[in-house]
Amino acid sequence: MKRHPALREFSDDHHRGLVHALRLRRAAAGEGGELGEVARAFERFFREETEEHFEKEERVLLPVAEAAGVSPQEPDIRRMLGEHVEIRRLVRRLEEEAAAGNVRPETLREAGRLLEDHIRLEERRVFPMLERSLSEETLAELRRRIAAFSVDQGGGSNP
Repeated sequence: MKRHPALREFSDDHHRGLVHALRLRRAAAGEGGELGEVARAFERFFREETEEHFEKEERVLLPVAEAAGVSPQEPDIRRMLGEHVEIRRLVRRLEEEAAAGNVRPETLREAGRLLEDHIRLEERRVFPMLERSLSEETLAELRRRIAAFSVDQGGGSNP
């Protein structure tokens, strides 16, 4: 799928997220890696990449969209934000389980499923809706603000 350049960075991040979602589900099924190692790898990925990705969506993407007339009450946007909260909760649970040496396959499975579902929501519903709703001028402004946010955060294009 061809994604507008203003949103392409998010889609690139999503590809890496899908790789981690698959690893989580495979480990939960007993098909790949020690549970604690997989949990810790996902925690690192979340802290190093996904947290900033969520912040860009919450502090840049959605405010620009709202200023352009996209309601924050849009059901898919509300679901997106709710899933951010739930994914953060699952990361904390995985951290606790890994620290206790008792990572549960159910937690890995739930995290993998939710992460994949979340990415699919954004790619199949939220981003196409934004591409239809936002003017080319607004999308160009979004792209500039995302670049500025990344620089302000001291990073490159981490999610």
